Parts: sequence; C-alpha cells; structure tokens
Amino acid sequence: MLTADELLILNPNQIVLDISPQESQAAWESGGQFSTDVGRWNAYLNGICLNPILSWLQEESGIEPQVFPSPTEAANLWEAINGTAIALGQTRIVIIPSEAIDTEEFCIPQEWVDIPNWTANYYLAVQVSPDDGYLRVWGYATHQQLKESGIYDECDRTYALERADVIEDLNVMWVARQLCPDEQVEVESLPSLSQNQAEKILAQISQYPLDSLRLNLPFAQWGALLSQNSWRQQLWEQPEVAAATNIPQAVVERTLTNLSNWFDNLFETGWQTMAEFVGQPENNLTLAFRSREIVVNREETIANLIDLIYRSSEEGQLKVAAQRLGAIANDNPETIAALIHLIRTTEDEETRWAAAESLWTIAPSNPASGVRRIADLGMQIGDRNVALMVAILPKAEGKVAILLRVYPMRSQTYLPSGLQLAVLDEDGDIFLETEARDADNYIQLKFGGDRGENFSVRVALGDDGITEGFAI
Repeated sequence: MLTADELLILNPNQIVLDISPQESQAAWESGGQFSTDVGRWNAYLNGICLNPILSWLQEESGIEPQVFPSPTEAANLWEAINGTAIALGQTRIVIIPSEAIDTEEFCIPQEWVDIPNWTANYYLAVQVSPDDGYLRVWGYATHQQLKESGIYDECDRTYALERADVIEDLNVMWVARQLCPDEQVEVESLPSLSQNQAEKILAQISQYPLDSLRLNLPFAQWGALLSQNSWRQQLWEQPEVAAATNIPQAVVERTLTNLSNWFDNLFETGWQTMAEFVGQPENNLTLAFRSREIVVNREETIANLIDLIYRSSEEGQLKVAAQRLGAIANDNPETIAALIHLIRTTEDEETRWAAAESLWTIAPSNPASGVRRIADLGMQIGDRNVALMVAILPKAEGKVAILLRVYPMRSQTYLPSGLQLAVLDEDGDIFLETEARDADNYIQLKFGGDRGENFSVRVALGDDGITEGFAI
C-alpha cells in the first residue's frame, strides 16, 4: 500500500489522517468485550477511525460533532453492524471503515439507509491501514445515490456503489452542505410493531447473537426493533447475546405473508420468481425442466393426450396425461387450452397441480397457472440452506389451492434426511406434515383453504427451524 504522503500527492481532494499506535492498541483492547470476531473487528476499525475523523470534522465545520445515538450505543451496534453515525449540526454523516486494499466498491449496511431515523445525508468511505498508521477518506455518497444507483444485496443486506459512482472530491460535500444545511432525507416508513409484537419477538430471539439476528430476522422487524430506543436497549441487554456464538437456532417466527395480494402481483420482500431465484431467464429455466425423451409420432401423441383430457373422467389417467404434456408438448394453443381446462374442472388436487406444473413448463407466464414464488428462508437448518416455494391457484367459491415445496439450495443436491415440513392452523396445531428421506431433492404438501383464513408453515430439523405465517 502507498504511504500517506504518496496518497496525498495522488489524491489531493481526499483526506488522509494519522492513526497513533496508542489509539490502535486501545481500540484493539476494547474489542475484547465483543462475543464474535465480526463484532470485535467492527469495533476495532470504527474505534481507530472515530477520534481522527471527529477532529477533522470539527476543524472543517467549526461545529462539535456528536456520535449518534451515543458512543456507548455505537459500540453496541458494532456487534453486528459496521459503521458509525455522526451528527454535525443538522447534517448526519455515517463513516464506513474497511481495511480492504481494493476500493472498487463502497458497501453500506442497509440499516444506515432504510431505517428512517438512522439515515444520513452523507456516507464516507474510509480505507484503514493500521500497520501503516493512517486512514484515508477516499470518497463519499449521498443517500439519494445509494437508493438510485446502489446495488442491493439481499444476502448480506448491503447497498453497494461502484467506484465510478462514489464522489472522490470531498470539497463537493462541504459546498453542498453549505448550500443545503437543513436538507432532510426522506425514506419509506417501516411497518410498525405493537408493544406485544415487539415483546414477543424479543422473547423469541433472546438467545441469539446479534450478527445472526441481523440476517435471520425479516428486515422490517429488525429495523423496527433498532429504531425504537427501549426495544434497542433490550437487544443490547440480552445476557445471552453477549455469550457463546454457537447456540442452536430455534424456530423464528417471521412476518405474515398475504397470499391474496399475490393474485394482484403484490409481493412481500424476499419472494422471488423461480427465474429470479435461480438466476436464469424464464425460457432457459423452462428448458431445464423439460424431458429429453425421444417420442415417436410426437404430434399424434400430443393430440391423443389432449383428447384424453377432454373425454376422460378417470383422475389417474388425467394426471398422467397432464404430466406427459408437460414433458413433451410445446406451447401451442391447443395444449395450453387443455391444461387450463383441466385446472378449472378437476376435483382432484394431485391432477390440478400436475396440470399447473406442466403449464409452468410450457407457458410459465400464463395467468391460469396461478402464482408461485420462492424465498430463501434466511437461515441454516442442520448446516443446510433451504428455500420454500409457495404456489397458489384460485378455485371456485373463494377457495384457494396451495402447494408448498422445500428445496435444497446452492450446490446441495438433496435435503437433509429428517427435515420436516408442516402446516399449522390458526391455533398452532399441525394438520399436515411430511419429512425428507435419504436422497430427496424436495418435499411438498398440497392443501386448500378459504379466503380470510390464516395458517403457518414450519420447516425444521430437530431443534433448528423457522416458521412462516400466511393469510389467504
């Protein structure tokens, strides 16, 4: 890495500040109070940055800067969140330190961007070189830049800006602040939590380390807890939070998902199309599920299967016909019409879903195939990552057909043996369940419900698990 003098010569509009050996040593020793390596390293980086940057801000502005919400709480935040907020009069600045040599990207935790009373006017990118005894403020971004140009990563809940989008001339920030000293940042409000809801969540999560909670709780809940002083204090005061880092994760109850809204193309955060989830265009995804069998007289076979759907009343034959069409047919109008007819007329759930799945393969955007979405459950179950797919089909008299399916994620081929999928009624009683066997690459459940009903889905392996709530 370059020396501080070389950096100033190459980047005269950036700021390079000295770090004394005493400050570096004190910051490292104070990190011993943290329960995780992540927390200790966050505390170290932020700790060695804080005094030099506070002094620089005061010198430049003539205003005494204040750490937000307080120095003690800033240290508590470092257990899970990188960054320190500083109030400079009406202006709020968040510093984001990193020891990375590569400055091609500037990453900011979501909390500093999307929690309304945490947002800042400016975000400073700080490169820290403890061994060389200096830090460099190599650029900044505004809140508007992050929301408009930042790339949001749902896995680690950060916004990232490419270096080209980061403003390197810090003089621009000071001029902008002088021109608009009272500029307010507008962000969308988070869903509110009642006192009872907050207390219930806090009771459930009391045994988990903060860095785990940050990614396992839905952001709406996590952000709501952090934004309220008393609830935030309860997080810091959990005795178990400061304890071991390998506590097994019990069932975490997440926000309620409204399935009726899905029919209007309104989806809660985290629910993706299959193509988005897999990272392939829809047509490529469709081809991946198609049969590669060779069929003699394919067109004649397809015509016979279509004819069978219209004239047979035997559910076994209808189900097989639907499955075969999905394997060998194309998206011609006759095939699509036959599958739609079967979805709307059959009384058998197995047959209905066989037709729907074939329609997903042949014409995935056809509205008659219902709606399906998939979500990363956001936690490891038995050292495995799993995803939950939910599909819904409208039926007569306000009823809805529901298909649940749990898949292994990433490079894993099979679900862990013994993984359980269960559906619970409004009273929390299980009324449907299944369990993965050896070499199962998914498990599923099918059932129906009425509009207005609520149910929960539990995915668990031993004591590890998660529960998702749904409203029809």
